[in-house]
Amino acid sequence: MLNFNVNEELSNYELIDLESVEERIGSIPDDMKHAMELYNKALDDLQSKNEDIAIIALKKAISLYPDFYEAMNLMGICYLSLNDENNARRMFRKVMKKDNNGIRASKYLARLDGEDDSSNDGVAKKPKKRKAPSAATSWIRENLQQNQGKNFFTKNIQGIIIGIILMCILWLIIPGTPINIDLGGIFSGNPDLSPQIARLEKENTELTDRLNDANEALVQANETEKKLRDEIEQYSYWSGILKDLQKLADDGKYKDVIVKIEKDLAGLSKPDAIAEEIIALEAECKPKSISQFYEAGREIYRSNANQSLEGYINAANEYIMAIRIIEESDELPSNVNAVNVYYYGGKAIALSEYPSKEEADKEALRCFEAVIDLAPHSEMASYARNRINDIENGRAIRH
Repeated sequence: MLNFNVNEELSNYELIDLESVEERIGSIPDDMKHAMELYNKALDDLQSKNEDIAIIALKKAISLYPDFYEAMNLMGICYLSLNDENNARRMFRKVMKKDNNGIRASKYLARLDGEDDSSNDGVAKKPKKRKAPSAATSWIRENLQQNQGKNFFTKNIQGIIIGIILMCILWLIIPGTPINIDLGGIFSGNPDLSPQIARLEKENTELTDRLNDANEALVQANETEKKLRDEIEQYSYWSGILKDLQKLADDGKYKDVIVKIEKDLAGLSKPDAIAEEIIALEAECKPKSISQFYEAGREIYRSNANQSLEGYINAANEYIMAIRIIEESDELPSNVNAVNVYYYGGKAIALSEYPSKEEADKEALRCFEAVIDLAPHSEMASYARNRINDIENGRAIRH
């Protein structure tokens, strides 16, 4: 990436002036408009150095409008800002695959490959700095290039404008109730007009049906717009939660991450992209949290000088989390001593008598047997056998 200045490239991306775009080409489809709004939001997030949140907004923009090449290029730059060159290359190649004229993506890939902008005769020339086209201009240009020969924008935009004008005219001149003109009574005296009457009545019915269809389409469009706005609000809300979780993980508070995910966020509906990020973060933090749950359990157990059931229950809960994660993990970190977790966890569980003494004893026996299975000839295994004898003979386990 020696030839790639990320900050300089980001300065070439400008906010899309939606009002200006609509003044030039008329009304644009809602999905494209929302995609542009998300693109602008991503640029604002990048100004605040929130690359991860910007990527989420760009993913949503591209899902709304899959041919948004400017958003794809910007996502590639975001990945480079996060030192994720593989994903950056993937985005640039995606642009080139979809758009044969993907000059910007081609230039980015060339820079990542270490190529420069030297002239053909081998003499390096300093390129003339030129202001990059705005994001709106690039977006419109790319769509026009992609659909060249099909009159894509001409047909669709003109059709939308004409449709809106006709709908407004119809709403102004046609009453809200179904049209019911008795053309037969007007022209009943002239039998030669019967075919024309039938044709007019048919057109009247078709016009009423079309008006009803237009009303239904308008209702659906409003519902779709509301749904998209709700989704954007949900993304903004959950992006903040994800950022807080990542901050806890960066600070080494892995236990807090797991507790928040499994207790505070469990069962809540999340956007798919955010849910995937949370699942990945949880998987990363779980093994690292085992020792923190163990130490928390030991601290609560030791501080329970008056040997209260509540103190033992709180300690047992910490050990139970550590034991569950151990049993879910394929490989444990080097700083985790599973034998100690099972032994001291078994003692706390037995003394907690929760949810009942019988159930607590049953789980404690399982923990002590795990100690013997893991280290059958160790001193801890000998202690575990003594605790098993205590439980089976009805003797209380000492603090």
